[in-house]
Amino acid sequence: MTSPRRRRVVIGAYACGPLEEPEAGAGWAHAVAAAATSDVWVVTRRRFAESVEAARRADPELARHLTVTYIDLSDRVMALRRHDWDMYWYYLLWQRQLARTVRGLHAQHHFDVAHHVTFANDWLLCGLAGLEDVPLVWGPVGGASDIPYWRLRQWLGLKGLRTEIVRDLVTTLPRAVWGESAAKRASLVVAQNADVARRFARFADTVVEPNAALEPVDLANAPRRVRAEGPRTAVFAGRLIGLKGVRLAIDAVARTPAQAWRLVVYGDGPDRELLIERARRLGIADRVEFRGHRPRTEVLSAFASADAMLFPSMHDQAGWVAGEASSLGCPVVCLPLGGPPLLAGPNAFVASLDGDIVANVAEQLERAGEAGGTRHNRWSHDRLPDLVDGWYRRATGAGSS
Repeated sequence: MTSPRRRRVVIGAYACGPLEEPEAGAGWAHAVAAAATSDVWVVTRRRFAESVEAARRADPELARHLTVTYIDLSDRVMALRRHDWDMYWYYLLWQRQLARTVRGLHAQHHFDVAHHVTFANDWLLCGLAGLEDVPLVWGPVGGASDIPYWRLRQWLGLKGLRTEIVRDLVTTLPRAVWGESAAKRASLVVAQNADVARRFARFADTVVEPNAALEPVDLANAPRRVRAEGPRTAVFAGRLIGLKGVRLAIDAVARTPAQAWRLVVYGDGPDRELLIERARRLGIADRVEFRGHRPRTEVLSAFASADAMLFPSMHDQAGWVAGEASSLGCPVVCLPLGGPPLLAGPNAFVASLDGDIVANVAEQLERAGEAGGTRHNRWSHDRLPDLVDGWYRRATGAGSS
C-alpha cells in the first residue's frame, strides 16, 4: 500500500526565519507547523536565506517537507528604499512579484492550499489572492482596529494623534479595496483579534487567533513568586512612543498610593525625555526607572518576577509582549483595544475607557497586584501544527478547526 499524498501548501511570507523578530519568527513557526502535515513551499525575501537554510540543514526531516524560494526586486529598486515608509510601496511591488512566482510554482506542483502569513495588514495587497483555483487562508491578519483617538489624545501626544488620523485616512480606501477583496477570495480568514474578525466576518469564514508563537513555559517547575517588602513592581516593555501608552502608565502609577508601586520601563524611543519629565512633574521620578533596550532574556526575567505588566497600548494588533508576560504568570493591565486583552488571556486586567481612564488603569493595577497570575502555554508554538492543519482542513472542506 502506498501512503496518501501529503497536502501541498504554498505560503507567502514577507518575513520568515528562525530569528528573534516577531514577524519573521511567526512566519517561520507557521511554516514549520504546516510542514508537520503538509509538503510546503515558502516564498520569502533573501535576507532570511542564511538562517532558514541553516535550520533546514540541521533538520533533514524538515528539509524534506519544507522548500523555500527567495525573491526580491532588482537592486535598482532596492536602492530606492531610504525611509521607513518606503517599506509599504516596496511591499506592494513584492506582493506582485510573489503572485508571478507562485503562479509558476503552482503550474509545477499543483497546490492544494495557499496561505498568506506575515505582514498580513488587512489594507495591503495579498499576492496569493490571484491564485484563483486554490483555497486561500488569509492570516493571521490584523489592522482593522479602531481606537477612540480623540478620547485618548492627551496620552497619544500630538505626534501619536496625528499618526492615528493619517492612518485612518490612508488605510480606509485600501482596506475596502484590497482587504475586502482578499477576504471575499479567502476560504478562511484568520483574524489577529476580535476587531478584525468583526470587520471581515460578513465576507468569509473567520476564526480569531493571534500570530504569537512563543517558546513553551516550564509549568511543572515554575518558581513560586514570593512577595517582597516595599513597593510592588510594574513593568512596561515596548517602544517609547505615544501609541504604546507609556504616558498613561506613568499617570496611573502616580494615582496609586504613595510608594505602593514602582514602574520599570524597558525600551527606548523618541518620547524618552518627555516621559522622564512627566514622571518628574508628577512627583514620582524616584518610582519610575528607564532601563532602555535590554537583552530579551532580561526582560523575560523581569516579567517573571514583576507584580504586573502595565501595558496600556492603544494600537497593537497582537502585542506578543503581553502574551509573553502572561505566559510567565505576570498579570497584564491593558486597555480594551486590539490584541493585548486576548494575548493576556487568563491574566488580563482590562481597564475601561469610560469615565476617568487613569483611575480605571490604576484600579486594575491594584487588582492585578492583589490577584497575581498563573503560568500557561496558550501561545506556545507547540499549538500550531494541529491548529494550522485544522485551518487547512476547514479551508478545503475536509473538516473544521
